[in-house]
Amino acid sequence: MGTTKYYAVAIIALLLATFMLSSCELSSRGPDEKGLIRTATFEGGTAYRTADDIYWVLDLKGTWREMGRQYGALVKADLKAFYTEITSDLERRGMSLEDQLIVARGLSGDLSAGLNDLMDGMVETSGLTSDEIRLLNVGIFNLSGVLLEAESNDACSGIGAWGAYAPGGKLVFGRNWDMMRDGMLGYMRYLSVAVFHPDEGIAYANVHPLGNVYMETGINERGLFLELNNGMYSDLSTFEDRESSVSVLADALTRCGTIDEAAEYLAGIPAEAAYIIQLADLDRAVSVERATFDCRVREGDENGLLVAYNSFVPPYPGTWEGKVTPAREDDGRYDNLVSLARSERFYGKLDAAAMKELMDIEFKDGGAVHKGTVLQVVAVPEDLCLWVRGYKFSDWQMVDLRALFADE
Repeated sequence: MGTTKYYAVAIIALLLATFMLSSCELSSRGPDEKGLIRTATFEGGTAYRTADDIYWVLDLKGTWREMGRQYGALVKADLKAFYTEITSDLERRGMSLEDQLIVARGLSGDLSAGLNDLMDGMVETSGLTSDEIRLLNVGIFNLSGVLLEAESNDACSGIGAWGAYAPGGKLVFGRNWDMMRDGMLGYMRYLSVAVFHPDEGIAYANVHPLGNVYMETGINERGLFLELNNGMYSDLSTFEDRESSVSVLADALTRCGTIDEAAEYLAGIPAEAAYIIQLADLDRAVSVERATFDCRVREGDENGLLVAYNSFVPPYPGTWEGKVTPAREDDGRYDNLVSLARSERFYGKLDAAAMKELMDIEFKDGGAVHKGTVLQVVAVPEDLCLWVRGYKFSDWQMVDLRALFADE
């Protein structure tokens, strides 16, 4: 190659590097004032890593499409890697790409216009097609279905403590997302906290693997925390013509600032399948048992304790008699969590540190953790603070959301 060609190649490389830096500015310094490692910016959005460089934290601003563009550009490489890994994994487990796409398009059709705009924005900058982004969005959902067909596992649980159960009465909430750890653990490296600042509505954070835009665990800037448990042990009915609950929850966080507002909003939308949704704020926690035939709000006990798992908790309303499948006798997680909270070890001491300790206790030792436990979250709504971890994958990682929510 002649000297002229070397210069030409060098100039092209320099131009490409300049373009990449202008469109996605990079940083490699340590934790900043937010306690996070700032790694890149793009069109007003910022990507961080947690202090131990374990999980992604994305801070996104603008219209849903603009936030999608930021999302796709900031974590482009991981989105592509995650897409390839999970779609190939599902094919090896017997779910063809065509079958995956049927589910992906179905869920996309059940999501809000905003979440679809978010995914469309990701298409513009991620290097993935519209179908690939939607396949990624549904990847964990599809995998959970395949794994449950192979082996049934107890699923999610939650515990909220305040009042007499917590120092100073400050509410803390612990959440287990349970499925089948052996199949899910490898994907915890893609776990993220995505913070959305929509042009219209309340800012919120979604705790989910990258590219999964639907809602199962989140908190908004008003201090409203929510988490979703499957309730189909109690009510097996499904209705395909109803809006997906994982989309309804995202809308609830952008619209509602209090438990009462969110509970009323959830009760006003018929459920496509049974879910048990825990809501917590600065003062209390409740469980919204959202059956396909009705909806009720179950309050915590008078001293400040709420426990939920995957069955509706008796006593039931009279109109529910004959419609609810009784809880499984071998699933003692509810009783275990109540007993732990009332024990000398934890009663009156349940702050974030003690809640993390409680959430280490396995079912066989009187806790709620079992072989299906994959993701755990501890939230303190008053402080707008989360701790997240992939169980058996990392130590707890703190995400202080107050500064991120304030960063308009």
